[in-house]
Amino acid sequence: MRRFLAVALLTIPAFSAQKTEILWDTFGVPHIYAANRESMFYAHGWAQMRNQADLLLLLYGESRGRAAEYWGDKYLSLDRWVQVNGVPERAQVWYDAQDPTFRTYLDAFARGINDFAKAHPESIAPEYRCVLPVSGVDVVGHSLRAVHYMYMGSRERLKREVDAYLGKTADLRLPDPPEGIPGSNTWAIGPSHSASHNAMLIINPHLAWGETFYRYMEVHLSAPDYELYGAPQIGFPVPVVGFNRHAGWGRTVNTIDTVDFYRLTVRDGEYEFDGKLLPFEHQSKVIKVKQADGSFHEVPLEIRRSVHGPVVYDAQGLTIAMRVAGLDRPKMLEQWFRMGEAQNLEQFKAALRFMSVPMWNANYADADGHIMLVFDGLVPKRASGDWTYWSKIVPGDTSQTLWKNYLSFEELPKSIDPASGFNQNTNEPPWTTTIPTLDPAKYPAYVAPGIASPPSFRTMRSLHMITQDKLISYDQMVADKHSTRMELADAVLPDLLKAAASSSDPDVMAAAALLGKWNHEANADSRGAVLFQLFYEDYFAGHAMNPLLRVPWNPAAPLDSFYGLANPGEAVKHLASAAQTCRKLYGAIDVPWGDVYRFASGNADLPANGGDGSVGVFRTFQFGRKEGNKHYASSGETFVCAIEFAKAQRVNCLLSYGNASQHGSPHLEDQLPLLAARKLRPVWRDKKEVKAHMELEEKF
Repeated sequence: MRRFLAVALLTIPAFSAQKTEILWDTFGVPHIYAANRESMFYAHGWAQMRNQADLLLLLYGESRGRAAEYWGDKYLSLDRWVQVNGVPERAQVWYDAQDPTFRTYLDAFARGINDFAKAHPESIAPEYRCVLPVSGVDVVGHSLRAVHYMYMGSRERLKREVDAYLGKTADLRLPDPPEGIPGSNTWAIGPSHSASHNAMLIINPHLAWGETFYRYMEVHLSAPDYELYGAPQIGFPVPVVGFNRHAGWGRTVNTIDTVDFYRLTVRDGEYEFDGKLLPFEHQSKVIKVKQADGSFHEVPLEIRRSVHGPVVYDAQGLTIAMRVAGLDRPKMLEQWFRMGEAQNLEQFKAALRFMSVPMWNANYADADGHIMLVFDGLVPKRASGDWTYWSKIVPGDTSQTLWKNYLSFEELPKSIDPASGFNQNTNEPPWTTTIPTLDPAKYPAYVAPGIASPPSFRTMRSLHMITQDKLISYDQMVADKHSTRMELADAVLPDLLKAAASSSDPDVMAAAALLGKWNHEANADSRGAVLFQLFYEDYFAGHAMNPLLRVPWNPAAPLDSFYGLANPGEAVKHLASAAQTCRKLYGAIDVPWGDVYRFASGNADLPANGGDGSVGVFRTFQFGRKEGNKHYASSGETFVCAIEFAKAQRVNCLLSYGNASQHGSPHLEDQLPLLAARKLRPVWRDKKEVKAHMELEEKF
């Protein structure tokens, strides 16, 4: 085991980080033991730079709306989006609106970033040093940009809306998980459903891998009266999921509509509103763009705003303004901090009542045995209309569609200590959080899609696993978390194989023989999973599921519907096509899953397990990068934790792609073998335990 002692010789600010230390464990996780909270934030900024410096500075440069100035015209479109939406100006407004004490924490985080850069300039790629120094405004601005204009009001979402309006796409489902992301899972098990009678929690977000703002970093924060183990996204000063000794929470992207696009009627340079013509608010900006020779040219940017928000599209006879929820709620970062501070259910509710985090289901469990899932966020309080109406472009010529406030915390769908003893979510609407299901009639029709909308097969897999045993042990919960079983195969293969039995087609006969022996799992050595995936892509992908199934979704019987094949004869034709494709691509129909689907990070390249949530795999990955005939995981399982709130808390976690993005770090790939083996690793928190697994020590 490598052991080092590094003493940081810094000019420490007046708050003093003395008696603060970072103990880095052998997986590159920083354990921060701070003299006070301000020092804790300072050390956290320092720690993020050690593991993520280049990515962090890139993200801050992007969030300033100056990425093209720093790195060239490939960032011009992003800069336009950031500047049109006024992110730099609002970042300053939000920073000024922070609680004075919390603002000192943000400043300390920024100082930690800057001081690391001064102490270790050689560790930062030259092209990113231009972003330094950073400030507390940058910290706020990056979180604002990432949440409100990447997760929520993104350019990709605008394109989907416009395409749907112009008839370029047949189906529009908003809000989607972030572009290209298959979603997240979370479970909370209450004492009545737990074999140990202790509450348990699964934290399991699915986000993009690689150098992206979606990336997580595992961190342990400890200061007087504060202790939290969790994961911020890079550049965030606080974890967005995590747990302390008494409580914890996971999150999933929810079906919350926090962004509306308004179709404006423009005449003579003004827009119609309540029977009048109103002038646009105008603003001129200039975006600097760096050229290959190091010189700059300037691109003018003319911005128009209506009462709804900025005009974000004006082409093909369509003028659209965008309104984003939460721009008037500047304390998002503090809310996450307070959620991490909560020691019991009432304190966690109090943190949620900040009502500043604009989206995500919050799934909570604690040592007192309470569990709670809240369809959390800022749901605009609308005068009329259902979720389908508001998920499309709406008229902008009337105040009847202009919302100005949000539902309160008390008005949001939630499940607290349900009789079932569990809460779960896999990005579906809140109604199937638990069983019996929640009643949509108790909430406005615009809150979420109705319960008649079929769930995903990943949701069905989650519901079947969480209800199959009266009591769930910790080990069983972890095993379920790692399940690679394709729920769609369970649902349709009996009908498919029955229909295939009467076929004389050699491809059908061979495919049916293989799938009849297959255990429906997508493990590295699974033979049959690749063929079934190709069958899904040939027959089901891109189509509504209900019409293709013999027993359609029935919300009154959520565990006993949504299966079979409505037209098994037609499905058999597609099975033959899938077999032909599989043989053409891979030379055989029984190719092992891990020969085709792979995990890669750093220098590691390993056979994968798990699969797409659309075929009902709970252990979800999207294999979006292709090299030859091999598909590599591009998103999916990221930070995973399984917690039992016992007297001696039991915790195991994993960060799939490792705890560093900095090139050359050993922590780019050190957790990937555990991922491939479907294992978690123990979490160390006590100093003695951490020092027994220590790689580096830094003292301030």
